[in-house]
Amino acid sequence: MNVSEVLNRALSHPRILDAGMVLTHLGLVRSFNLKGETVTVLEVEPDREKAEAIRRELLTRPGIVDIVIELNAGRLKPGDPVMVAAVAGETRDHVFPVIQELIERLKKEASRKREETV
Repeated sequence: MNVSEVLNRALSHPRILDAGMVLTHLGLVRSFNLKGETVTVLEVEPDREKAEAIRRELLTRPGIVDIVIELNAGRLKPGDPVMVAAVAGETRDHVFPVIQELIERLKKEASRKREETV
């Protein structure tokens, strides 16, 4: 997974000159979970079809030029990337709510995760 590659894909969109902002997100495996337990492995299984459906839906939002996502899969260790996303849009008012919804929906609707803790 490479943030630069995802960003470059968004920047190469034919309508990129309509965008005044590209916001990126890099999600990482934390070394602890919300219960305070130490995480040794996060096993991730993305639903790529659902992720693409979410991406296509959010692309219809006003002011959005492009959305690029890359999802990691398998047994990941703390510090490993889980997700890279880029949202290109006309203004901050268009981009911020879309990237927040994208991240939340991908986590809830388009992936299954299992933690191994000690």
